[in-house]
Amino acid sequence: MLADNRRRHALRAGLAALAVGAATLALSAADARPPSHPVNPYLPWHTAVFDAKGDLQPWYQARRGLGYDHVLRLGWRFIERRVPIDRQTGRRVYINFAVFDGKTYQGTYWQHDPAELYAAFVDSLLPWYAYSADQRAIELVRRMLDYQLAHGTSPAGWAWGRVPFATGCAGDRDYGRCLAGMPRRFYGGIEPDKVGLLGLAYVRFYELTGERRFLQAALRCANALARHVRVGDTLHTPWPFRLDARTGRTLEHANYGGMIVAPIWLFDELVRLHAGDTASFSRAREIAWRWLLEYPLNRRSPDWNRWSGHYEDIDYDPGDLNQATPATTALYLLTHPDPRAVDGAWQQHVRTLLGWIKTYLGHGPFHGAWAIDEQREPPKGAFACCSPAGLGSDTARWAAASLLLSQRDRDDAAAATARRSLAYATYFMRPDGAVSCCGAQYPQSYWFSDGYSDYLSAFSRALAADPSLSPPGQDHLLGSTSVVRNIKYSLHRVAYRTFAARSLEILRLSFVPTEVLAGGRPLPARRDLRQQGFVIQKLSRGDIALRVRHDRAHNVVVIADRNPHR
Repeated sequence: MLADNRRRHALRAGLAALAVGAATLALSAADARPPSHPVNPYLPWHTAVFDAKGDLQPWYQARRGLGYDHVLRLGWRFIERRVPIDRQTGRRVYINFAVFDGKTYQGTYWQHDPAELYAAFVDSLLPWYAYSADQRAIELVRRMLDYQLAHGTSPAGWAWGRVPFATGCAGDRDYGRCLAGMPRRFYGGIEPDKVGLLGLAYVRFYELTGERRFLQAALRCANALARHVRVGDTLHTPWPFRLDARTGRTLEHANYGGMIVAPIWLFDELVRLHAGDTASFSRAREIAWRWLLEYPLNRRSPDWNRWSGHYEDIDYDPGDLNQATPATTALYLLTHPDPRAVDGAWQQHVRTLLGWIKTYLGHGPFHGAWAIDEQREPPKGAFACCSPAGLGSDTARWAAASLLLSQRDRDDAAAATARRSLAYATYFMRPDGAVSCCGAQYPQSYWFSDGYSDYLSAFSRALAADPSLSPPGQDHLLGSTSVVRNIKYSLHRVAYRTFAARSLEILRLSFVPTEVLAGGRPLPARRDLRQQGFVIQKLSRGDIALRVRHDRAHNVVVIADRNPHR
């Protein structure tokens, strides 16, 4: 297995190196062509679409403003209805495979990545359900999480007991094998950052459904992480990147790496809920956050921007840096209700994180859009994965985070670049809903993570950041600081319930409400949301953006009439 992984690593590097030169020549010619050609020769499924100003737009009905809505609907429809039963396992392909064949949709590749995949699906589901009221999506993700609990959880009594396995061999009924760098038969490898990621997903799914088994699963993840946290340094992150759950020993000497912000986010959420041993969680969270501030976020540290370790299918290499960890760290700060409370320099840190991603892993610009690659070893060009066209999910994630930052900074130029990059990311989706991670020339191109769970969530975040990107003439709840547990759309009426009584929502509406009720009581119209109430912003085509703040009620009704029978 180790030799196979090294060959795979070398194959990716060779493919990327060969592609760079050809792509540079092809793209320079493509940029001179009229807009009837593909946005990139590696993305051949659609012709490039531009607005009257020459800015790149999504490929689907951009003039009608339906591009991002179409990507979201087509992506979720593909997962819900088009993914087949795998002929080998008798289960939906995503349950036992990370990758599918672009023609047959059957599973392929050697490894599965269930913990990260299912965590990302929860992250995509929550805004999608609020946007669409799609109950089928909830059932689909519930089946994923239940399968992980039943077939992908370490045994009780282990050093890291009752936590999620990060990997499984493709096609295996049970997870726990096929961790890169270890023999295929080795059972019990975990990655603590995935324990944090899926733990956070468990608690959020509990907030959506009220099903306490998911809260209990989240608490088990947090208990293990808090029990094993350590004070990190330049050679050690607060948790090893990879370890043997049975014994707790570090695997592959992988003492450094991983998405440390994931356990931090889990601890924050459980402390906010007053769930479990909050004193222990707060202590572990402080140790991990202090390490982030002192090392990878500290310009004076030798570990500044050393974002190492995240992907499950490559051998451990502390010099292989990735974009997923810094982008998620930026999103943690950008979506925090009060980022200054956790990081006084949060804006500077977010700008640095997103700027580093663009500089270190950016390709382009392509028609003004920046494409973001997945990972690379220094110096630039040594090992790059996975495409000179970038990756759709990584580009969309960077664009959404950049759009959130630009709205905070009121930076119109940065917002325009982010929108072009977000539009570019739509071109990785084929008309049938299959999403290529890296372009048509890349082997193993169709990943459930890069194509769906990691991909779709970014578009949802972008719509919440900029409601003008959502479809005109429709009604949608675009974003909330709390999980939206129930929502119903009807003519000139939106009714929803949030998990938290105190929350902020943003909606795009085709009507101007006459009342906004929270807990049955009318909220006042205001100029800002320093107090509870609502603010209306005019959008194009007669639509509005509605921002609602409610402090003491879970149920909100937005309505455009005074029907006493509502």
